[in-house]
Amino acid sequence: MKTKLLLIALTLFVTTACSGEPPPAPATVTATPSSSAPTGPDAKTVAWLDGVCGAVYGYMKASNDYASKQRSGTEVTRGALKEELGVRAGFAGKVVDDLAALPPSPIPGGDAVKKSLVDQYTAARDAAATGKQRLEKSGNDAAMDAAIKAMDATQKPITETPDLMPALKIDTQELMAAAAEAKKCAPA
Repeated sequence: MKTKLLLIALTLFVTTACSGEPPPAPATVTATPSSSAPTGPDAKTVAWLDGVCGAVYGYMKASNDYASKQRSGTEVTRGALKEELGVRAGFAGKVVDDLAALPPSPIPGGDAVKKSLVDQYTAARDAAATGKQRLEKSGNDAAMDAAIKAMDATQKPITETPDLMPALKIDTQELMAAAAEAKKCAPA
């Protein structure tokens, strides 16, 4: 019986081997890289966010640092107020220059936020410069009052600047990743 089984198995083997058909080729699997592989945040978006944050937060830091160096309880004199207004005009002017130097926003709606910030800091710069000029031309009470109002105007950007990330609508994964990479947007 063993011989019969061996003969049947051998016959089947010879029949399939000599049939002229090659054995089926092994299946090949090719892996293609996924197009959704993370490549990191867009460098232009990161740079633009760094520029906006650096300008605005730089103003706030410079303003706070300057204020902390002032002595409290001193009388406001015409000369001290002129100096203060000149410094504040310079701080606001730097923000305007820094924002104006930025390329168009890669973030939808970013240019509108940038324009609003430029308008706000331009108003502060101009108010400080005008207040200083009035003090230089006249030392009367009206000029002092105008200069004090100008000082208030230089504080508006600090109190009225919106939180930048919500204002810029940083609400997608890509934009959140870019904001996280923007070093100047990180809390100090």
